[in-house]
Amino acid sequence: MSMRNAGLLAVLLGAGLLTACVSSSSMPGDKVSLQQASQYNVELGVAYLQQGRRDLAMQKLQLALQQNSDNANAYMALGLLYNNTGDAQRADENFRTALRKAPDNPQIQNNYAVFLCQHGKPQQSEEYFLKAAQNPLYPTPEAAYTNAGVCANKIPDAAAAVQYFRRALAINPAFPEALYQMARMSYEHKQYLEARAFIERFTSASAQPRPEMLLLGVRTERALGNNQAAVNYARQLIKLFPNSPEAQQLTQSDLNGASSG
Repeated sequence: MSMRNAGLLAVLLGAGLLTACVSSSSMPGDKVSLQQASQYNVELGVAYLQQGRRDLAMQKLQLALQQNSDNANAYMALGLLYNNTGDAQRADENFRTALRKAPDNPQIQNNYAVFLCQHGKPQQSEEYFLKAAQNPLYPTPEAAYTNAGVCANKIPDAAAAVQYFRRALAINPAFPEALYQMARMSYEHKQYLEARAFIERFTSASAQPRPEMLLLGVRTERALGNNQAAVNYARQLIKLFPNSPEAQQLTQSDLNGASSG
């Protein structure tokens, strides 16, 4: 039984950290440069994109480029926006422009790699993930290594995937996404005790349960013959995520602990 593969980790700008807004209806004054105004509008555009308000996001990002045509973050955000709307060609063009403007920017490298992996080019994505991960200015190299592992699985290259996940955990032993990926791969290779260990580490590291990990806990404990632990995971999944696809996969046996044999 295959488990759902978790999504890749894109990097969004710190739109939630905005403490002030720049008016889009007038040119900035002496206190705010065009470059600063451009960056504010990028952050506003990303915030609108996160809210699903694509039209407003587009307006802010286009304004950002009018204020500073060399703003690589604006092109990166446009890449994310066009990818979100299903326009892969324009997304690719904007990501590439962002990389030309800022070839050593690890956030852009990671996001372009995510895009490549999502669009059937996992091998090409590896180069950009590794550039991001190995950049000393990148604050979360564990995320880039985890992304590289997810994409390696799509090739498929399980050995490389495990190597990347372990690199991520060497940097941050409590990184939830890498722990989930290692638990999932261990389960799929019938290494159930190892899967249990990663699930327990995830539970200790993550403040918020995830439905895919709870379902994995059910499957792993059932495989180990620990029906009560499986029931506990199943009931937690039903309680916290009753409408999730994972909850719909539960059987009555998962909920009452009866043998599936």
